[in-house]
Amino acid sequence: MGMVALSQRIASAYAVQHGRYGEVQDQARARQVSRQRIYRESAWVTRKLDSSAAQQEAVRQGRIAELEQRNQELTEQVAQAVILDADKQAELTNVAHAMGVSLPTLHALFEVLLPGQAPSVAKLGRWTKSAGEHSGVLLEVFDEYARERVREALADEIYVSDPVLMVVEPASLCWTTGQRLTRKELSATAWSQELGRYVKLEGSTSDAGVQLHRGVKELNEQRRAAGLPQVREQLDHFHSLRDGGRALKGLERRLGGVMNEAWRLQGQLRQDRRNGRCRIGLSNRTRARWAQAEKLFEQWSAKTALWQKVKEALPLVTPEGELNTRERAAALLAETLPQLPDEQFAKSKRLLQEARTLTFLDRVQERLAALPVPAEIRQAAIRQETLRRCPEKLRGDSAQAAALRGVLLVCAVILSKAGEVGQQAVEGVRAIFRNAWRASSLVECINSVLRMQQARHRKMTQGMINLKRLYWNSHVFRTGRRRGKSPYELLDVPWPPGIRWWDLLKWSPERLRLELSALKRTA
Repeated sequence: MGMVALSQRIASAYAVQHGRYGEVQDQARARQVSRQRIYRESAWVTRKLDSSAAQQEAVRQGRIAELEQRNQELTEQVAQAVILDADKQAELTNVAHAMGVSLPTLHALFEVLLPGQAPSVAKLGRWTKSAGEHSGVLLEVFDEYARERVREALADEIYVSDPVLMVVEPASLCWTTGQRLTRKELSATAWSQELGRYVKLEGSTSDAGVQLHRGVKELNEQRRAAGLPQVREQLDHFHSLRDGGRALKGLERRLGGVMNEAWRLQGQLRQDRRNGRCRIGLSNRTRARWAQAEKLFEQWSAKTALWQKVKEALPLVTPEGELNTRERAAALLAETLPQLPDEQFAKSKRLLQEARTLTFLDRVQERLAALPVPAEIRQAAIRQETLRRCPEKLRGDSAQAAALRGVLLVCAVILSKAGEVGQQAVEGVRAIFRNAWRASSLVECINSVLRMQQARHRKMTQGMINLKRLYWNSHVFRTGRRRGKSPYELLDVPWPPGIRWWDLLKWSPERLRLELSALKRTA
């Protein structure tokens, strides 16, 4: 047969499938069986082999499908994966540092991502130091474009062991100056030189800082000598009113203490009478405490009413729904401030009596008068905007509310009849009202960015300030009316399209200046 069969059935299958002519009959004679049996055994082996092959094919196809699914999952994971190489680690370090995360905290976070391979705190410090130094040279290029667009400035000084000159453009919240000085370098001249870089500056809003005020005066003297317009100085209202509010709080706490003592004595006196005891001394002390509480309450009520009138003199729109003027505000302050005691309200009275407290009212009147629309259209737009800002005056069934609703309707009709001129007047008046800055509170938003870092570090370097300033000006606001745009974008400072902050940080100042110049020419 030419082979050694391992079983009769396999031998039969071989004879049928691969044997020569007559081998099936020979094998049947040798085994003394019929040829049909040889064929049946061959068919049985064939069926078994076919079944085994099908099972193997099913297993193979299942394995292929499993591997394909695993390959798809790995592909999706790779698409979402971030390679934490040295460059990505440096980017994460500088972004987190610019947002206020301390280096030790950042090192701990890296340990989560790279157990046992996290960069040291010293290495993180070298990365941020290098980025901060390079941010300074890039900011010089951006500042050339930003400062020529600033017309209103909020200025302040923040102390991070040494003073830092802070200037913010209020509409965009663009941080345009963050210059650290020594205490000896802080002077009126330093402020005048810094503000002198803003060639189109029209107004400055700040608190009552002495050096800053003197710096603005020095700058105005220089501008006057050069025949340039003056910088109008607005005194911050928040700081002016804060001390008066504190005085009222102190009086309120004192009144509360006397009231509590009077109630305590009253309860003790009631208990004694219930027990049949008569204590004349306790009764006298109780009456004295109630008399003292009544006197303090009258003082607190009178001072609160006066202070409320003082505050009503300062808003752009009066409680009656009319546009405020310097004459009205000054008259109301002159009437109310002398009635407040100097002992508790001295600082607030001094600041509120300064002429620069009401500068914003003068500037609003000047801008409104300069609108290129007819006087009657302008007055209708002003009246409509003032009433729009006092919706509570229009509610209710009173005769006054009904009359004001009628006035609002008449203004709307006048502006509608005026067509494009009326729309121009409405938009112009609304823009003037929106940009009537009377507080430097917005600069405190930027100061808080530095204070966050100051709370985590013993030393605030100029490089760290530069890093934070460049990141702040290029980051996009997530909420509020500025959402979806960066401070540079809101201030119309050119930014290379499609370039991320970290990628731009690798540019040279020459390349950045060339790119911004091309963008400016294109615009």
